[in-house]
Amino acid sequence: MITEETKKRIGALCSTPVGLGGWLGLPYEEDGCLKFAMKFFTELGIETTPEAMKEARNFAKVEKPQFGDIAVFHGPEFIGSGFHIGVMLNYRICIQCNPGTNGVGKVDISRPLWSSSFKGFYRHKDLCS
Repeated sequence: MITEETKKRIGALCSTPVGLGGWLGLPYEEDGCLKFAMKFFTELGIETTPEAMKEARNFAKVEKPQFGDIAVFHGPEFIGSGFHIGVMLNYRICIQCNPGTNGVGKVDISRPLWSSSFKGFYRHKDLCS
């Protein structure tokens, strides 16, 4: 369960430019979406690995997203294998890292590029109420 204090602290990191101590604009690097999701989960106090995220180990598919859920995308517009993830901040905005957003940025998953590549939401077992 995520406390409101934790949610507020992480929300501030997600809304603050990297030059001011936040996460927005952190540069992209190889496997950036997984590395950024790891950073997010570490801040939540949840241990996971890139492999666990890719294989959905300790994650369960859910229909309606909440703060901290993973959004999975597949498509040719994503780098490398076509696999991409972001972490949901609410029901339609996720924070993620890819070259198309020049590193870490927020995206609206209802927009065409994102909605056409969307595959599902996954919640870590430690976030299940």
